[in-house]
Amino acid sequence: MNRKPSIFSPTKLRSNKKEIAVIGLYFDVFDTNLFTIPILPLPIRVDKLTNKEPTCFVHPNLDKLNEISKALGLTINYETYFLFGIKNFINYAKEMYKSITYRSLPKEIIFKWYENSISTVIEIPSLIKDYTFLISEFLKTYSTIKNLKISPEEDRYFDELIRYCEKMVNYFRNALESNSIQIKINQEIKEEKIYTEKKNKYYPIPIYIDVSYGKDRKLKKRVLIPYLIYDDLIDVFFYNHKMLIEREKYPINLKIYENNGIIINEPNTKYIPYKELIEKLYKFTNTDLMKRL
Repeated sequence: MNRKPSIFSPTKLRSNKKEIAVIGLYFDVFDTNLFTIPILPLPIRVDKLTNKEPTCFVHPNLDKLNEISKALGLTINYETYFLFGIKNFINYAKEMYKSITYRSLPKEIIFKWYENSISTVIEIPSLIKDYTFLISEFLKTYSTIKNLKISPEEDRYFDELIRYCEKMVNYFRNALESNSIQIKINQEIKEEKIYTEKKNKYYPIPIYIDVSYGKDRKLKKRVLIPYLIYDDLIDVFFYNHKMLIEREKYPINLKIYENNGIIINEPNTKYIPYKELIEKLYKFTNTDLMKRL
């Protein structure tokens, strides 16, 4: 039975306007009723979407990703990949908003969030590198499974995905333990610490970063907490690793990404340069967005 909103039901989710949210996308290996094609955002900052506050999308280095894909004999359709990720994020936000407020999330809020987000630019070299590694390693795993014709029912299928998750956990754990992240401040790349340690406890360090807003590209200082981003990445892949080891959940057939035109089993012959592709993505209007949702 659906519960109706009351005067005691919250009408919005709490959010800190001075904090900037960043989101990257990744290929997951498990689906759900909500995420049937599990290209997922991480971290999932529903609070920003429901409050119409901009979310900065961290895109991988598409030039490098294209080189890796070409060597594997693959192409990643990044436009389709991106839009599936946005679709999943919005659907998750709708569900969370309704579970908390007992109201439906108005389309106007989604549209305003999207408009604010695509006009917001942030530069975090470390995260660009990290998400490039994340996607490229998945493509390598996909390529191995495809070339060896390993079916999802085989133990080898689990083994390949387990190795992938282990590599991701180790990579992001090392990134976090390095206690260093590159960000752009005043048009210069600088190193910032991620956490401080006291009495064997770790405390995230909020750092200030330049964020470009709107068509006039006005710069504003906003707070970023990198520790939470890396912590989320580690948690996701640690969880997936555990599920695969214990066979508590069965992974998807990775062919689903081929069937939906996200991964193409041939090298890209019509490569669109990074800047041009991102500009194309950010020209999507609300009408374009709704056609995809």
